[in-house]
Amino acid sequence: MLIFPELSLAGYEPELAFSTKYMRLQSLRTLAAQNAMSIVVGTPLVNPAGKPHLGVIIFTDMGKVQTYAKIHPGGDEPTWFTPGETPLLLQSAGHSIGLAICADSSRPTHPRHYAESGAGIYASGVFLTEEWYTGDVPRLHEHAARHCMLVVMANHGASVGTRQSVGRSRIWGPDGEVLAEAAGTRSSLLVTKMVGGGWRGGELPLS
Repeated sequence: MLIFPELSLAGYEPELAFSTKYMRLQSLRTLAAQNAMSIVVGTPLVNPAGKPHLGVIIFTDMGKVQTYAKIHPGGDEPTWFTPGETPLLLQSAGHSIGLAICADSSRPTHPRHYAESGAGIYASGVFLTEEWYTGDVPRLHEHAARHCMLVVMANHGASVGTRQSVGRSRIWGPDGEVLAEAAGTRSSLLVTKMVGGGWRGGELPLS
């Protein structure tokens, strides 16, 4: 499974909300199936009932398409986005994966629900500035250790706009130890896999 950061596909642009029916997404669906890989991309989602959702689109390794909408919007996001209502537990390569988007992890009930539902992995696409990173990283570490889950945090690297992301994506093992961390805002891919019954991870620079 490949996890991209929060709103990675279109940025914070509610008017650019995507529908899973858009043909421009077909290439991602095809790549996921061809590579036997689920791909999770962040984007505003069309909501026929009102303001768009802040969500993700999941292209599964079986050719299916699913969506998840952020349940706990942060800051002024409720002004622009409608909160989601339903957690999404994915199955991939024998693993149960609970999806989160940034501020979702600020509510202890969110990762706890997934842990109680049998998830072994908690995966979150985020956008974190230096200030937000300082608060979120200890919390995600605690979720990993408390619930004995692998925790994945995919943050934006270099960014433009009024707020600057700090990169430094991380993966924590079920014991809370850091398995992999991106170096600053450079483009990179964090990889973790099960080896001999335990998780191993590392960083692959992309530039």
